[in-house]
Amino acid sequence: MNNFLQRLLVALIGIPIILGAAIAGGIWFFILVQIIAVGVLYEFYRLAERKETHPHYIIGLAGLTGILIFFAYQSLSDVFGYEYRISDEIEFIATVGLFFILLSVVYELYRHKGSSFLNIGTTMFGVSYVGVGLGTFIGLRELFDSGAIIILILFSIWVCDTAAYLGGKATGKNKLYAAISPNKTVEGALFGLVFAVITSVVCKYLFVDTLALHDAVVIGLIVGIVGQVGDLAESMLKRDAGVKDSSAFFPGHGGFLDRFDSIIFVSPAVYLYVMTGMNF
Repeated sequence: MNNFLQRLLVALIGIPIILGAAIAGGIWFFILVQIIAVGVLYEFYRLAERKETHPHYIIGLAGLTGILIFFAYQSLSDVFGYEYRISDEIEFIATVGLFFILLSVVYELYRHKGSSFLNIGTTMFGVSYVGVGLGTFIGLRELFDSGAIIILILFSIWVCDTAAYLGGKATGKNKLYAAISPNKTVEGALFGLVFAVITSVVCKYLFVDTLALHDAVVIGLIVGIVGQVGDLAESMLKRDAGVKDSSAFFPGHGGFLDRFDSIIFVSPAVYLYVMTGMNF
């Protein structure tokens, strides 16, 4: 009961903040995602340190912030009053990525702590994993210029998680991936997938009427499939590091990485779909 009350209190405080920032957009949404991203990257690096690697925290956080600023450039240009346009997004990201890789390599020359391969690789993987995962979350808010798509994705993820848990408890017999997450079942995953699609379609009719029905279905499928893969991936990292939760920052919920693992996987997939196969 105490754990339930902790989870409920965190949800009652956290959900309105997230939804409010999504609706407000602009600098407020950027600040919220920046805080979340810093928390996720910090916990990721802490997990990595349990495997005797030594990531570069400052370089990693700087690279992460650069990626988030790139995805939020339109809102930030409005706030600070400058014109900032990027003609070739891939070239820009590649250039920034190369800069921080070289910076990490140079830093490692003078560090002499553990394996240089592992230290550089862990640092840059964390930047890519968290930066692209949460940067595209900002990018979706920018593309639609509305918090509605963000709320649709969040609701779909939350309902998917809840349906997977309850459906698995009620009917689960076949383990989904026992070596990584022994409590997850195939039946629970199917419940999560179905209810993710239903939630996405319901949200489309409630407050995203500009979204085509087939697009809502595809986004629901992405949440139901890719989101659960993201959850398994985070479980794999925690199991490898020998911990149950990435941290205890949110009482009853675990850490930043525990709470936002699905978004890190779902956002790039939805962003890619929107950019390549959807008219909006």
